[in-house]
Amino acid sequence: MAGHYQSLFFLSRFQAELDRLFKEALELGAGEVPVAAWQPTVDIVETASSILILIELPGCSAADLEVEVKGPLLVLSGGRTMPRTEPAVKFLCMERSPGRFSREIQLSWPVNSHQGKAVLADGLLTVEFPKIQDKRQAARTLRVVEVRSEDSAAPPPPPPPPRTARAARKGGRG
Repeated sequence: MAGHYQSLFFLSRFQAELDRLFKEALELGAGEVPVAAWQPTVDIVETASSILILIELPGCSAADLEVEVKGPLLVLSGGRTMPRTEPAVKFLCMERSPGRFSREIQLSWPVNSHQGKAVLADGLLTVEFPKIQDKRQAARTLRVVEVRSEDSAAPPPPPPPPRTARAARKGGRG
């Protein structure tokens, strides 16, 4: 079962990367410089109670970052400035590129995005979402109603939905 989720994770990551590349390509076609000059690396970790998203952001401060949840997407954006140097100093090699970035991460797991936390420490942004039970995955049986064309032209109305324990406590239908 773990292999199945790992495959879905890699497929989701591949799709997010393709979306990012197409978005940048469209921005290049418009004649503008793309918004994302560099992409921070991301690890996604599952614990017993939460999903952790670890993003490497060396040289960034909390004031430089914006973390948003838009539906099933976690959107990270921000920027990193050029290191200040003396006029007599020139870079011989520069691999840590400055500039803006934007990264979208698909939240493919059932999480409570309203209780998410983001903490930046030593260049590592940790975004944590508590896991919730995914009720869509619970198995259930649907009742099949047969309609015969000779009995009537119109199908009978569907049966009322079953009452849930929560609705019974409230005294209503659920």
